Amino acid sequence: MINLEDFTLIPAGSLEKDPRPLAYLYTESINIVSYAKQMQEYSYYSMLKLAEDLSKQQGYILLPWNCIHWQRAKQFGSDRKIKIGRKSFFRMKVNELTKGEMRKLVHHLDELRQHAI
Repeated sequence: MINLEDFTLIPAGSLEKDPRPLAYLYTESINIVSYAKQMQEYSYYSMLKLAEDLSKQQGYILLPWNCIHWQRAKQFGSDRKIKIGRKSFFRMKVNELTKGEMRKLVHHLDELRQHAI
């Protein structure tokens, strides 16, 4: 069973390195493409953290789009859909998840932990 307080879609360590000071400290020597990628990743995870915190306050978890069937996603509509960057998430209660969604979510969380290592 998923614990609401411990649930997160953010890989460990993804918000530890803030790239914003790099542009100020290394204005002449910074690789702009690398800096843009770092900023994009940091911004994505900080927005995901914000969305997770707000959802948890209301008793929801964020379920990635690839963990929910498209017909079921259509039923919930836009009132529970959150789009961060190019990825979509649905605010769901833990007891609303089907067995398939729970299985896909656990698989998704395992993949996140493996990539973080």
